[in-house]
Amino acid sequence: PGLGDVVANDLDPNATEAIRLNVKKNGIAEGAVTAQCGDAVDAMSGVENRGRFAAVDLDPYGSAAPFIDAAVRAVESGGLLMLTCTDLAVLCGNHSEACFARYGAAPVKGGGGNVHEMALRIVLGMVAAHAGKYGRTAKVLAAVKIDFYVRVFVVVSDDKRGVMGLGLQQ
Repeated sequence: PGLGDVVANDLDPNATEAIRLNVKKNGIAEGAVTAQCGDAVDAMSGVENRGRFAAVDLDPYGSAAPFIDAAVRAVESGGLLMLTCTDLAVLCGNHSEACFARYGAAPVKGGGGNVHEMALRIVLGMVAAHAGKYGRTAKVLAAVKIDFYVRVFVVVSDDKRGVMGLGLQQ
């Protein structure tokens, strides 16, 4: 109820076909879900032509880092951004060079027993930094570590004044 258009995107043509089959199998109205095969950044780009999404859910294999910049721009003000990062070993300090390259943060190996909290903070910090570049803020609704991944839920809002205070929250 109240759901608008859904764009389901995957780089793998087989996955895209599976999306189409699932839409049909579940009796979803034709045209309610657009299954497209392509790069996620391209799928989220073009807000000038299409408008922004009410919600964006990123669940790539590995790190969501390459997609975060496009995602914070693609979500409408007050919209929901959900993302998953399955590279928990990187975020927890086992590969600090890779973490710095992907997320711009250097985790402490061992993390004093708080490696999963550190991983969540690294991802949330990156989301906040990317949002801030566009005069947007990211308010955390939930952030969890499950099995081998972290999952975060944030509301992205146009808030240039809020961005000015981000440096004080670090």
